[in-house]
Amino acid sequence: MSTPDPREMQMTDNQEPMTVTTRPEGDTVVIALAGELDLHSSELLTSIVADALDGAPQAIDIDADRLSFADSAGLRALLSAREAAEQRDVRLRIVRVSAPLGRLLDMTGLREVFGAATG
Repeated sequence: MSTPDPREMQMTDNQEPMTVTTRPEGDTVVIALAGELDLHSSELLTSIVADALDGAPQAIDIDADRLSFADSAGLRALLSAREAAEQRDVRLRIVRVSAPLGRLLDMTGLREVFGAATG
């Protein structure tokens, strides 16, 4: 049995996979998410953010423009990532927001907490 690539996780129940790519931009790490951020994939996000923090960036920008779905478990992973970043004095914000994530941030009043622009 092969181990999944740490940057990509495939779902086995016909759900869209979440893929994560990271790239440095100066002293910032950009983490781009695509697919579904849910209970199945939230652990992957937590792991990727922890890896990024180990590199001691000044900031982490989440590009979530290509998320097709986000639920409360995904939101919990984002909040956990933000807390881990704050503990290391690293700014974490969501720089691009998909419609599904935007609705969730608006419903919970967390859009400003993540510095996520509207529209």
